Amino acid sequence: MHRKLERVFYEVREPRLTWDDIGGYGPVKETLEEMVCLPLREGERLRRLGLTPPAGVMLWGPLGVGITMLAEAAAQAAGAGFVYVSGQEMLGRPDEIHRAFEDAAHEAPCVLFVSDCEWLAPRAGCSYEWAPGNLRGMPPTLADPGLTRRFLEEVDWIQQVDGVALIGSCYRIDTVDQALIKEKRRFNRKVFVPPPEVGDRREMLAIYLARIPRLSPAVDPDELARRTEGFVGWDIENLCKRAALEAAKAGRDEVLPEDFDRALERITPWLTPDMVEGYWEIYRRDCPHHYAF
Repeated sequence: MHRKLERVFYEVREPRLTWDDIGGYGPVKETLEEMVCLPLREGERLRRLGLTPPAGVMLWGPLGVGITMLAEAAAQAAGAGFVYVSGQEMLGRPDEIHRAFEDAAHEAPCVLFVSDCEWLAPRAGCSYEWAPGNLRGMPPTLADPGLTRRFLEEVDWIQQVDGVALIGSCYRIDTVDQALIKEKRRFNRKVFVPPPEVGDRREMLAIYLARIPRLSPAVDPDELARRTEGFVGWDIENLCKRAALEAAKAGRDEVLPEDFDRALERITPWLTPDMVEGYWEIYRRDCPHHYAF
C-alpha cells in the first residue's frame, strides 16, 4: 500500500482518476498506455523481447487540456502510485526537488510527474510570442542555471531506479532546454496534446453535462462542441457551470439552451486562433514524431 504524503511543493498519493474521467484524446491515451503503463506492468517481458522502455515522456500542449489528469490516469491504469511535482513551486528549492525524487524512488512502482518543465529548464533566448503582443502562457519567472543543473542531475539519478515511470509536461516544447529533451537518458519521447478538436470537445462536454442534474433534452452537445472553438477543458467546465448559474439566476431548476447561449457570451476561450496555428506549426517544425515504442 503506497503512502499518502502531502508536501507543500509536491504530493505522493494513490491515483484517483481513470481514462474515462478525461474527455477526448484517444491517441494520447493509447500512447501513454504503451510508453508508461505497459513498461510498469510488463517491464521484464519487454526487455526479454528486446524492447527498451522510454527513459521519460514529455507531454506538451496548451494549459487547461488535462495533461496532469492524463499522467494521473496513466498511473491508475498501470496499477502504480502517483507522485506529482509542481515545477512552478520548485523554483528556488533544489532540496525539495531532491526530496520529491527520493520519495518517488521509495514509492516504486509509480509515475513521477513533473509539471511545467520549461520553468525548471528554460531554453535560452526562446520567444514566447504567438503573434505581436500575444505572450499568453509565458512564465513570469524561470529557474536560474544552478537549479536547472540540479534538476537535470535528479532526472539522471531517477533513471537508475527501477519501477519509476517519468513523465514531464510543458506548455511549449520549443521553450524547453534541449539538454532535457535531446538526451536519450532523459525525456526521450515527446507527446503532443493538441488544442482540442471538435470530437475532443464533444467528449469533454459529455462529462461535464452529465454533472448537471436537470439538463433540458433540447441542449445539443454536438452544437455546443461546434461553437466552442478555442476552448480547452477548463473553459468547457466553466461553460457548464456558467450555464447552470444562468438558470439559477432566472429562477429555474432546469438548464436550457438559452442558458448556454448566455454563458458563451461571458466566456473568452483560452486559445486564440494564432495560438492554435502556432501549436500546430511547432509540431510540424519540431515534433512530427511517429514512435513505434
